[in-house]
Amino acid sequence: MNGTEAMNHHVRLMLSVCGPFVFLLVSGTSCSNSSNEITEAEYAVAQPVIETIKVAPSTIDRETELSASIEGEHRTEIFPRIEGIVSDVYVKLGDHVQKGQLLILIKAQGVADLVRHREELVKESEAELKRRTAGIRLAEAEVRSKEAAVKIETIKKDRMEALVKRGSLSKQRFDEAVFELRSAEADLEHAHAQVEAARADFEVAEAKKEVALADLEAAITRANFREIRSPFEGLIAARHVDPGDFVEPNDPNLRTGLLDIVRYDQVRAVVYVPLEDAAYVEAGDPVILRHKSYTGSPQIESVAGKPLAISRKARAFNRGTRMMRTEIDIDNTLLEKETGERLVPGDYGKVRITLEALKGKPMIPRNAILTDENEKKYLIALDDKDTPQKVLVDRILLDSKNQLVIESSGLKIGQRILSAPDKTIILGEPIQPEQLKASKLAD
Repeated sequence: MNGTEAMNHHVRLMLSVCGPFVFLLVSGTSCSNSSNEITEAEYAVAQPVIETIKVAPSTIDRETELSASIEGEHRTEIFPRIEGIVSDVYVKLGDHVQKGQLLILIKAQGVADLVRHREELVKESEAELKRRTAGIRLAEAEVRSKEAAVKIETIKKDRMEALVKRGSLSKQRFDEAVFELRSAEADLEHAHAQVEAARADFEVAEAKKEVALADLEAAITRANFREIRSPFEGLIAARHVDPGDFVEPNDPNLRTGLLDIVRYDQVRAVVYVPLEDAAYVEAGDPVILRHKSYTGSPQIESVAGKPLAISRKARAFNRGTRMMRTEIDIDNTLLEKETGERLVPGDYGKVRITLEALKGKPMIPRNAILTDENEKKYLIALDDKDTPQKVLVDRILLDSKNQLVIESSGLKIGQRILSAPDKTIILGEPIQPEQLKASKLAD
Protein backbone atom coordinates (compact mmCIF):
# COMPACT_ATOMS: atom_id res chain seq x y z
CA MET A 1 0.00 0.00 0.00
CA ASN A 2 1.52 3.20 -1.10
CA GLY A 3 1.17 6.59 0.67
CA THR A 4 -1.86 7.81 -1.27
CA GLU A 5 -3.89 4.73 -0.62
CA ALA A 6 -2.99 4.90 3.07
CA MET A 7 -4.35 8.51 3.31
CA ASN A 8 -7.65 7.59 1.62
CA HIS A 9 -8.06 4.66 3.99
CA HIS A 10 -7.67 6.94 7.02
CA VAL A 11 -10.26 9.41 5.65
CA ARG A 12 -12.85 6.66 5.13
CA LEU A 13 -12.20 5.40 8.61
CA MET A 14 -12.76 8.86 10.15
CA LEU A 15 -16.00 9.36 8.22
CA SER A 16 -17.30 5.99 9.33
CA VAL A 17 -16.54 6.77 12.96
CA CYS A 18 -17.37 10.53 13.16
CA GLY A 19 -20.18 10.79 10.58
CA PRO A 20 -23.06 10.27 13.07
CA PHE A 21 -21.62 12.89 15.36
CA VAL A 22 -21.43 15.42 12.52
CA PHE A 23 -25.04 14.68 11.59
CA LEU A 24 -26.14 15.18 15.18
CA LEU A 25 -24.21 18.42 15.36
CA VAL A 26 -25.86 19.75 12.21
CA SER A 27 -29.28 18.58 13.37
CA GLY A 28 -28.79 20.18 16.75
CA THR A 29 -27.93 23.47 15.16
CA SER A 30 -31.02 23.29 12.96
CA CYS A 31 -33.31 22.46 15.91
CA SER A 32 -31.88 25.32 17.88
CA ASN A 33 -32.77 27.78 15.11
CA SER A 34 -36.34 26.42 14.86
CA SER A 35 -36.79 26.74 18.59
CA ASN A 36 -35.79 30.41 18.46
CA GLU A 37 -38.30 31.11 15.65
CA ILE A 38 -41.19 29.50 17.61
CA THR A 39 -40.35 31.56 20.68
CA GLU A 40 -40.50 34.81 18.70
CA ALA A 41 -43.83 33.81 17.13
CA GLU A 42 -45.27 32.95 20.51
CA TYR A 43 -44.11 36.34 21.80
CA ALA A 44 -45.75 38.08 18.86
CA VAL A 45 -49.04 36.30 19.60
CA ALA A 46 -48.78 37.19 23.27
CA GLN A 47 -48.39 40.90 22.43
CA PRO A 48 -51.33 41.73 20.04
CA VAL A 49 -51.79 45.11 18.43
CA ILE A 50 -54.45 47.15 20.25
CA GLU A 51 -56.58 49.31 17.98
CA THR A 52 -57.37 52.82 19.12
CA ILE A 53 -59.36 55.69 17.72
CA LYS A 54 -59.69 59.36 18.48
CA VAL A 55 -63.07 60.56 19.74
CA ALA A 56 -64.67 62.58 16.95
CA PRO A 57 -67.42 65.21 17.29
CA SER A 58 -70.85 64.19 16.08
CA THR A 59 -71.91 65.68 12.75
CA ILE A 60 -75.56 64.65 13.09
CA ASP A 61 -78.53 65.50 15.29
CA ARG A 62 -81.36 63.34 16.54
CA GLU A 63 -83.91 63.72 13.77
CA THR A 64 -87.09 62.11 12.55
CA GLU A 65 -88.88 62.36 9.22
CA LEU A 66 -92.66 62.08 9.28
CA SER A 67 -95.51 62.44 6.82
CA ALA A 68 -97.26 65.81 6.88
CA SER A 69 -100.54 67.08 5.45
CA ILE A 70 -101.23 70.69 4.50
CA GLU A 71 -104.34 72.24 6.05
CA GLY A 72 -105.87 75.68 5.63
CA GLU A 73 -106.11 78.12 8.51
CA HIS A 74 -109.93 78.01 8.47
CA ARG A 75 -112.40 75.60 6.92
CA THR A 76 -115.97 76.87 6.70
CA GLU A 77 -119.12 75.01 5.73
CA ILE A 78 -121.66 77.12 3.82
CA PHE A 79 -125.27 76.36 4.80
CA PRO A 80 -128.46 77.79 3.23
CA ARG A 81 -130.28 80.55 5.12
CA ILE A 82 -133.41 80.49 3.02
CA GLU A 83 -135.48 77.68 1.58
CA GLY A 84 -135.74 77.29 -2.13
CA ILE A 85 -134.43 75.48 -5.18
CA VAL A 86 -130.80 75.78 -6.22
CA SER A 87 -130.81 77.69 -9.47
CA ASP A 88 -127.08 77.79 -10.28
CA VAL A 89 -123.77 76.63 -8.82
CA TYR A 90 -120.93 78.73 -10.18
CA VAL A 91 -117.90 76.89 -8.74
CA LYS A 92 -116.34 73.45 -8.89
CA LEU A 93 -114.22 71.44 -6.50
CA GLY A 94 -110.74 72.95 -6.16
CA ASP A 95 -111.65 76.36 -7.59
CA HIS A 96 -109.93 79.42 -6.17
CA VAL A 97 -112.49 82.02 -5.08
CA GLN A 98 -112.23 85.64 -3.99
CA LYS A 99 -113.97 87.25 -1.03
CA GLY A 100 -117.53 88.22 -2.00
CA GLN A 101 -117.58 86.06 -5.13
CA LEU A 102 -121.01 84.61 -6.05
CA LEU A 103 -121.02 80.85 -5.47
CA ILE A 104 -124.65 79.65 -5.50
CA LEU A 105 -127.98 81.19 -6.52
CA ILE A 106 -131.20 79.96 -4.86
CA LYS A 107 -134.66 80.56 -6.34
CA ALA A 108 -137.04 81.40 -3.46
CA GLN A 109 -140.74 82.12 -4.00
CA GLY A 110 -142.37 85.24 -2.54
CA VAL A 111 -139.13 86.93 -1.55
CA ALA A 112 -139.23 89.56 -4.31
CA ASP A 113 -142.93 90.26 -3.63
CA LEU A 114 -142.18 90.71 0.05
CA VAL A 115 -139.49 93.27 -0.77
CA ARG A 116 -141.88 95.23 -2.98
CA HIS A 117 -144.59 95.18 -0.30
CA ARG A 118 -142.14 96.44 2.32
CA GLU A 119 -141.03 99.19 -0.04
CA GLU A 120 -144.66 100.36 -0.36
CA LEU A 121 -145.00 100.40 3.42
CA VAL A 122 -141.91 102.56 3.66
CA LYS A 123 -143.38 105.00 1.13
CA GLU A 124 -146.62 105.18 3.12
CA SER A 125 -144.76 105.82 6.35
CA GLU A 126 -142.75 108.57 4.68
CA ALA A 127 -145.97 110.21 3.44
CA GLU A 128 -147.50 109.96 6.90
CA LEU A 129 -144.40 111.51 8.37
CA LYS A 130 -144.71 114.43 5.97
CA ARG A 131 -148.36 114.94 6.99
CA ARG A 132 -147.40 114.94 10.64
CA THR A 133 -144.65 117.45 9.94
CA ALA A 134 -147.19 119.73 8.28
CA GLY A 135 -149.53 119.26 11.25
CA ILE A 136 -146.81 120.52 13.57
CA ARG A 137 -146.35 123.61 11.44
CA LEU A 138 -150.11 124.30 11.44
CA ALA A 139 -150.32 123.88 15.21
CA GLU A 140 -147.37 126.21 15.72
CA ALA A 141 -149.02 128.79 13.44
CA GLU A 142 -152.21 128.50 15.49
CA VAL A 143 -150.17 129.17 18.62
CA ARG A 144 -148.77 132.33 17.10
CA SER A 145 -152.30 133.46 16.14
CA LYS A 146 -153.62 132.84 19.64
CA GLU A 147 -150.68 134.68 21.17
CA ALA A 148 -151.56 137.74 19.04
CA ALA A 149 -155.19 137.51 20.15
CA VAL A 150 -154.12 137.41 23.78
CA LYS A 151 -152.05 140.55 23.26
CA ILE A 152 -155.01 142.39 21.68
CA GLU A 153 -157.37 141.37 24.44
CA THR A 154 -154.83 142.41 27.04
CA ILE A 155 -154.57 145.90 25.50
CA LYS A 156 -158.38 146.22 25.34
CA LYS A 157 -158.72 145.14 28.94
CA ASP A 158 -156.08 147.66 30.11
CA ARG A 159 -157.77 150.53 28.18
CA MET A 160 -161.23 149.75 29.60
CA GLU A 161 -159.80 149.48 33.08
CA ALA A 162 -158.47 153.05 32.76
CA LEU A 163 -161.83 154.31 31.46
CA VAL A 164 -163.65 152.65 34.32
CA LYS A 165 -161.38 154.40 36.81
CA ARG A 166 -162.18 157.78 35.22
CA GLY A 167 -165.85 156.90 35.23
CA SER A 168 -166.15 157.06 31.47
CA LEU A 169 -167.09 153.39 31.11
CA SER A 170 -169.31 151.11 33.06
CA LYS A 171 -167.92 148.21 35.05
CA GLN A 172 -170.00 145.78 33.01
CA ARG A 173 -168.05 146.62 29.88
CA PHE A 174 -164.82 146.10 31.78
CA ASP A 175 -165.97 142.65 32.96
CA GLU A 176 -166.70 141.72 29.35
CA ALA A 177 -163.15 142.73 28.35
CA VAL A 178 -161.69 140.59 31.13
CA PHE A 179 -163.80 137.66 29.95
CA GLU A 180 -162.57 138.10 26.38
CA LEU A 181 -158.96 138.06 27.62
CA ARG A 182 -159.49 134.89 29.62
CA SER A 183 -161.08 133.25 26.58
CA ALA A 184 -158.10 134.23 24.37
CA GLU A 185 -155.65 132.82 26.92
CA ALA A 186 -157.59 129.53 26.99
CA ASP A 187 -157.45 129.35 23.21
CA LEU A 188 -153.67 129.89 23.37
CA GLU A 189 -153.25 127.09 25.87
CA HIS A 190 -155.31 124.82 23.63
CA ALA A 191 -153.10 125.74 20.68
CA HIS A 192 -150.00 124.79 22.66
CA ALA A 193 -151.62 121.45 23.44
CA GLN A 194 -152.31 120.94 19.75
CA VAL A 195 -148.62 121.51 19.01
CA GLU A 196 -147.66 118.86 21.56
CA ALA A 197 -150.18 116.46 20.06
CA ALA A 198 -148.86 117.14 16.55
CA ARG A 199 -145.32 116.49 17.69
CA ALA A 200 -146.38 113.24 19.34
CA ASP A 201 -148.09 112.17 16.12
CA PHE A 202 -144.88 113.05 14.28
CA GLU A 203 -142.85 110.82 16.59
CA VAL A 204 -145.30 107.96 16.05
CA ALA A 205 -145.08 108.42 12.30
CA GLU A 206 -141.29 108.56 12.52
CA ALA A 207 -141.25 105.32 14.53
CA LYS A 208 -143.53 103.66 11.98
CA LYS A 209 -141.16 104.71 9.25
CA GLU A 210 -138.21 103.20 11.14
CA VAL A 211 -140.16 99.97 11.56
CA ALA A 212 -141.02 99.96 7.88
CA LEU A 213 -137.38 100.56 6.96
CA ALA A 214 -136.27 97.76 9.28
CA ASP A 215 -138.84 95.42 7.74
CA LEU A 216 -137.63 96.41 4.29
CA GLU A 217 -134.01 95.81 5.29
CA ALA A 218 -134.96 92.39 6.67
CA ALA A 219 -136.77 91.57 3.45
CA ILE A 220 -133.78 92.70 1.38
CA THR A 221 -131.44 90.69 3.59
CA ARG A 222 -133.64 87.65 3.17
CA ALA A 223 -133.66 88.26 -0.56
CA ASN A 224 -129.87 88.48 -0.50
CA PHE A 225 -129.79 85.04 1.10
CA ARG A 226 -130.63 83.76 -2.37
CA GLU A 227 -127.08 84.69 -3.33
CA ILE A 228 -124.44 82.70 -1.47
CA ARG A 229 -121.08 84.47 -1.62
CA SER A 230 -117.62 83.55 -0.40
CA PRO A 231 -116.86 84.93 3.08
CA PHE A 232 -113.13 85.05 2.33
CA GLU A 233 -110.52 84.19 -0.29
CA GLY A 234 -109.90 80.47 -0.42
CA LEU A 235 -110.39 77.15 -2.15
CA ILE A 236 -113.53 75.09 -2.69
CA ALA A 237 -112.69 72.00 -0.64
CA ALA A 238 -116.03 70.19 -1.05
CA ARG A 239 -119.27 70.57 -3.03
CA HIS A 240 -122.46 68.83 -1.91
CA VAL A 241 -125.17 70.47 -4.04
CA ASP A 242 -126.27 70.66 -7.67
CA PRO A 243 -128.79 72.80 -9.57
CA GLY A 244 -132.35 71.65 -8.91
CA ASP A 245 -131.75 70.57 -5.31
CA PHE A 246 -134.23 71.82 -2.72
CA VAL A 247 -132.55 73.32 0.32
CA GLU A 248 -133.78 74.90 3.53
CA PRO A 249 -132.26 76.17 6.78
CA ASN A 250 -131.96 73.67 9.64
CA ASP A 251 -132.72 70.78 7.30
CA PRO A 252 -132.23 67.59 9.40
CA ASN A 253 -131.29 65.68 6.26
CA LEU A 254 -128.56 68.18 5.36
CA ARG A 255 -125.66 66.87 7.43
CA THR A 256 -123.06 68.79 5.46
CA GLY A 257 -123.01 72.30 4.07
CA LEU A 258 -123.63 73.19 0.47
CA LEU A 259 -119.93 73.98 0.04
CA ASP A 260 -116.74 73.80 2.10
CA ILE A 261 -114.30 76.69 1.69
CA VAL A 262 -110.73 76.58 2.99
CA ARG A 263 -108.82 79.75 3.72
CA TYR A 264 -105.18 79.27 2.78
CA ASP A 265 -103.39 82.61 2.96
CA GLN A 266 -102.19 81.00 6.18
CA VAL A 267 -101.68 77.22 6.19
CA ARG A 268 -100.30 74.66 8.59
CA ALA A 269 -98.37 71.46 8.07
CA VAL A 270 -99.85 68.83 10.39
CA VAL A 271 -97.59 66.04 11.64
CA TYR A 272 -98.47 63.16 13.95
CA VAL A 273 -95.46 62.36 16.13
CA PRO A 274 -95.14 58.81 17.56
CA LEU A 275 -94.99 58.22 21.28
CA GLU A 276 -91.25 57.52 21.43
CA ASP A 277 -90.36 60.86 19.80
CA ALA A 278 -93.02 63.06 21.36
CA ALA A 279 -90.96 63.83 24.47
CA TYR A 280 -88.31 65.51 22.32
CA VAL A 281 -90.71 67.75 20.35
CA GLU A 282 -91.26 71.29 21.61
CA ALA A 283 -92.58 74.50 20.08
CA GLY A 284 -89.74 76.33 18.34
CA ASP A 285 -87.86 73.21 17.22
CA PRO A 286 -86.51 73.73 13.66
CA VAL A 287 -88.04 71.69 10.85
CA ILE A 288 -87.56 71.17 7.11
CA LEU A 289 -90.58 70.61 4.84
CA ARG A 290 -90.20 68.53 1.69
CA HIS A 291 -93.17 68.84 -0.62
CA LYS A 292 -93.18 66.95 -3.93
CA SER A 293 -96.09 68.81 -5.52
CA TYR A 294 -94.58 72.17 -4.58
CA THR A 295 -92.43 73.25 -7.54
CA GLY A 296 -91.17 76.50 -6.02
CA SER A 297 -88.56 74.66 -3.98
CA PRO A 298 -88.25 70.94 -3.19
CA GLN A 299 -87.30 71.87 0.36
CA ILE A 300 -88.62 74.69 2.55
CA GLU A 301 -86.45 75.63 5.52
CA SER A 302 -87.56 79.23 6.02
CA VAL A 303 -90.16 81.77 4.89
CA ALA A 304 -89.11 85.41 4.40
CA GLY A 305 -85.92 84.73 6.33
CA LYS A 306 -87.70 83.21 9.33
CA PRO A 307 -86.76 79.56 9.98
CA LEU A 308 -89.58 77.05 9.77
CA ALA A 309 -90.33 75.70 13.25
CA ILE A 310 -92.87 73.80 15.34
CA SER A 311 -95.70 76.20 16.22
CA ARG A 312 -97.65 74.10 18.70
CA LYS A 313 -98.29 70.56 19.81
CA ALA A 314 -101.16 68.76 21.46
CA ARG A 315 -100.67 67.89 25.10
CA ALA A 316 -102.48 64.59 24.69
CA PHE A 317 -102.13 61.52 22.49
CA ASN A 318 -104.72 60.09 20.16
CA ARG A 319 -106.23 57.13 21.96
CA GLY A 320 -106.32 54.99 18.87
CA THR A 321 -102.93 55.71 17.32
CA ARG A 322 -100.98 56.89 20.40
CA MET A 323 -99.61 59.73 18.32
CA MET A 324 -99.45 63.45 19.08
CA ARG A 325 -100.71 66.13 16.69
CA THR A 326 -98.10 68.77 15.92
CA GLU A 327 -98.62 71.88 13.78
CA ILE A 328 -96.26 74.11 11.79
CA ASP A 329 -97.67 77.50 10.72
CA ILE A 330 -96.68 78.78 7.26
CA ASP A 331 -97.47 82.24 5.91
CA ASN A 332 -98.58 81.44 2.37
CA THR A 333 -98.72 85.11 1.39
CA LEU A 334 -95.05 85.66 2.23
CA LEU A 335 -94.14 82.33 0.64
CA GLU A 336 -95.86 83.38 -2.58
CA LYS A 337 -93.99 86.70 -2.62
CA GLU A 338 -90.72 84.86 -2.10
CA THR A 339 -91.19 81.94 -4.51
CA GLY A 340 -94.24 82.79 -6.62
CA GLU A 341 -96.16 79.76 -5.39
CA ARG A 342 -98.40 78.73 -2.51
CA LEU A 343 -98.87 75.51 -0.60
CA VAL A 344 -102.31 74.04 -1.29
CA PRO A 345 -104.50 72.47 1.41
CA GLY A 346 -104.95 68.74 0.91
CA ASP A 347 -101.41 68.12 -0.31
CA TYR A 348 -98.92 65.90 1.48
CA GLY A 349 -95.20 66.01 2.13
CA LYS A 350 -92.47 65.06 4.57
CA VAL A 351 -91.28 67.00 7.59
CA ARG A 352 -87.87 66.47 9.12
CA ILE A 353 -87.85 67.48 12.78
CA THR A 354 -84.67 68.07 14.76
CA LEU A 355 -85.55 66.36 18.03
CA GLU A 356 -82.26 66.99 19.82
CA ALA A 357 -79.13 68.94 18.86
CA LEU A 358 -76.20 66.49 19.04
CA LYS A 359 -73.61 68.09 16.78
CA GLY A 360 -70.31 68.43 18.62
CA LYS A 361 -71.12 65.65 21.09
CA PRO A 362 -68.64 62.70 21.35
CA MET A 363 -69.20 60.00 18.72
CA ILE A 364 -67.64 56.55 19.19
CA PRO A 365 -68.00 53.09 17.62
CA ARG A 366 -70.48 50.72 19.24
CA ASN A 367 -67.73 48.15 19.93
CA ALA A 368 -65.92 50.63 22.18
CA ILE A 369 -68.60 50.23 24.89
CA LEU A 370 -68.26 47.70 27.72
CA THR A 371 -70.57 46.88 30.64
CA ASP A 372 -69.26 46.39 34.17
CA GLU A 373 -70.57 44.20 36.97
CA ASN A 374 -72.99 46.96 38.02
CA GLU A 375 -74.53 47.09 34.55
CA LYS A 376 -72.94 50.48 33.97
CA LYS A 377 -71.58 51.22 30.54
CA TYR A 378 -68.04 52.45 30.16
CA LEU A 379 -65.17 52.73 27.69
CA ILE A 380 -61.40 52.63 28.00
CA ALA A 381 -59.51 55.83 27.23
CA LEU A 382 -55.77 56.45 27.08
CA ASP A 383 -54.01 59.32 28.76
CA ASP A 384 -50.87 61.06 27.50
CA LYS A 385 -48.73 58.12 28.67
CA ASP A 386 -50.89 55.51 26.92
CA THR A 387 -52.27 54.33 30.24
CA PRO A 388 -55.79 52.85 29.94
CA GLN A 389 -58.44 54.37 32.19
CA LYS A 390 -62.08 53.51 32.75
CA VAL A 391 -64.45 56.30 31.68
CA LEU A 392 -68.16 55.95 32.49
CA VAL A 393 -70.76 56.69 29.83
CA ASP A 394 -73.43 58.92 31.37
CA ARG A 395 -75.96 58.49 28.58
CA ILE A 396 -76.21 57.15 25.05
CA LEU A 397 -77.88 59.94 23.09
CA LEU A 398 -78.13 58.33 19.67
CA ASP A 399 -77.45 54.95 18.06
CA SER A 400 -76.83 55.36 14.33
CA LYS A 401 -75.23 52.76 12.05
CA ASN A 402 -72.95 51.24 14.72
CA GLN A 403 -71.90 54.71 15.81
CA LEU A 404 -72.98 56.00 19.20
CA VAL A 405 -73.35 59.62 20.22
CA ILE A 406 -72.77 59.69 23.95
CA GLU A 407 -72.63 61.99 26.93
CA SER A 408 -69.67 61.46 29.25
CA SER A 409 -68.25 63.94 31.72
CA GLY A 410 -64.85 62.21 31.68
CA LEU A 411 -64.32 62.19 27.93
CA LYS A 412 -62.98 64.89 25.62
CA ILE A 413 -63.16 65.35 21.87
CA GLY A 414 -59.89 64.13 20.32
CA GLN A 415 -59.03 61.83 23.22
CA ARG A 416 -57.78 58.37 22.22
CA ILE A 417 -59.89 55.36 23.22
CA LEU A 418 -59.75 51.63 22.53
CA SER A 419 -61.99 50.97 19.55
CA ALA A 420 -62.68 47.32 20.45
CA PRO A 421 -61.52 46.70 24.04
CA ASP A 422 -61.99 43.62 26.15
CA LYS A 423 -61.91 43.07 29.88
CA THR A 424 -58.39 41.63 29.79
CA ILE A 425 -56.94 45.12 29.50
CA ILE A 426 -55.22 46.00 32.76
CA LEU A 427 -56.32 49.48 33.82
CA GLY A 428 -53.60 51.78 35.08
CA GLU A 429 -50.79 49.83 33.41
CA PRO A 430 -49.25 51.54 30.36
CA ILE A 431 -49.62 49.71 27.08
CA GLN A 432 -46.40 48.89 25.27
CA PRO A 433 -45.63 51.20 22.34
CA GLU A 434 -45.23 48.15 20.07
CA GLN A 435 -48.88 47.29 20.67
CA LEU A 436 -50.11 50.79 19.76
CA LYS A 437 -47.73 51.39 16.92
CA ALA A 438 -49.89 49.99 14.15
CA SER A 439 -53.01 51.83 15.31
CA LYS A 440 -51.16 55.15 15.64
CA LEU A 441 -49.79 54.77 12.14
CA ALA A 442 -53.29 53.95 11.02
CA ASP A 443 -54.47 57.28 12.49
